Amino acid sequence: MWNIFYNSLLNLTFTSGTKIIAFADDLIILTRGKSVSEVENTANIELTKISKLAKDNKVRFNDQKSKVMLMTRRKRKERKDLEVYLTTKSSDKLIP
Repeated sequence: MWNIFYNSLLNLTFTSGTKIIAFADDLIILTRGKSVSEVENTANIELTKISKLAKDNKVRFNDQKSKVMLMTRRKRKERKDLEVYLTTKSSDKLIP
């Protein structure tokens, strides 16, 4: 059952700056952008697609185990806090 769901998830259409990597029951969503805000917006759009698929298939993700990491080559100071949301059954939860 999990393999069928994962296959559906991996076949979703994502934006050109997004790449999905799956291994066993782990999922990595890589998002590129020119600014932190662009990456944040794109990540939230992609997570909305994944959340909708999960809700339709009655699958829940553990938001306590979900993490966000900002990686950049820029030396200038940018905000490093991201507001990325994983939609769950009860409400939107901020992923720290």
